[in-house]
Amino acid sequence: MREITPRENNGSIILRFSYADKRYSFNPVPGSSFSDKLALAKAEEIANRIYQDCITGYFDSTLTKYKPNAMQGRTKEAAIRDAEEAKEIVAARLSVNAVNLLQLFEDFTQFKSKTLASNSMIDYNRIQNKLKKCPHELARDAVYVMQWLVSVHSGTSTSSLEKQWKLINACCKWGVACQKLQSNPFEGLRNLIPSTNKSSTQDDINPFSDDERKQVIEAFYTNEIYNYYAPLVEFLFTTGCRPEEALALQWKHIKGNKVTFCQKLTASGEIEAGTKTQSKRSITVNERLKSVISGAKPVKCEVNDFVFSAKKGGFIDWHNFANRAWKAVLNTLPDIEYRNPYQMRHTAITLMVRNGIDSIVIAKWVGNSPNMISKRYLGDVSDIVMPSNQP
Repeated sequence: MREITPRENNGSIILRFSYADKRYSFNPVPGSSFSDKLALAKAEEIANRIYQDCITGYFDSTLTKYKPNAMQGRTKEAAIRDAEEAKEIVAARLSVNAVNLLQLFEDFTQFKSKTLASNSMIDYNRIQNKLKKCPHELARDAVYVMQWLVSVHSGTSTSSLEKQWKLINACCKWGVACQKLQSNPFEGLRNLIPSTNKSSTQDDINPFSDDERKQVIEAFYTNEIYNYYAPLVEFLFTTGCRPEEALALQWKHIKGNKVTFCQKLTASGEIEAGTKTQSKRSITVNERLKSVISGAKPVKCEVNDFVFSAKKGGFIDWHNFANRAWKAVLNTLPDIEYRNPYQMRHTAITLMVRNGIDSIVIAKWVGNSPNMISKRYLGDVSDIVMPSNQP
């Protein structure tokens, strides 16, 4: 609500304001002029009292209490009754969305657990742990919750913050639908998340050379901490598929040498049908990659288990992989320029072109059009010698 300020009205003083979609206008000091400093000060005092009453729920819509001598002749019983009514108004206002956010999210997690695979619940559990530490407990404190999440966030990328907001926002939408909340206080609060520096995005084209690619793959296989990511890295470097497609692969999608991409892992940790550009596509891998895939398969596994799973099971968190494993392993290769892990896709596509594979075939393999391949994924090929036209 805007502050209320005395205004001049044909030489006199007038207060104009709106409250609860209703407009009010009256002279707080009848008979006084706007040039009378004492009267103006009195009007400002009354304006401030009205403003405070509007905020706290004590506003008198009859304006009686704000007029001169308004309290004269008023009974004690009337004053007590008005005070009790004001308390009820304040209590009702404070009760709006006064729901424990952690408890609401736990209920939401329980609801989602009926339809999501267990590995998809990792992000939900992480947010629960965050909310347990958050000093702001109520859903109505959404702005403060978001500000706290931003303040405790570490790292340069804000993708995990966006994921947290998306899931909490979805939780509150569910809360409204279940009549646990009167409204969704997190709606529109994504703008409280600072923008990530996009000087190096996944769309930058800076592929590794074939020799660098081999060094990176070998570095993952020999790394004592992150070697369980090696099959995924070699798969991405070879197939050129999107990371979210590889992370969503399940053993039921592998049939001999054929791999079918028909779903993707979203940023919020949910499996969605279809790839970014099509409902599904299949590729036939070479013997080396078939061996890599077979080597990653546990002795005991279900058809719905992920081909490339996290060390403790479930899906691989791409954000953690990119900011921990990828950076750590690349730091062991000081002679190789650092690139973000999405360059594995650029590298695979560029090497396919260098090996003389038709762009239409490549487009079919990686799920893009030939035009998009050349525009968004193909690296520098200026050193390739043009073929001779001589027979």
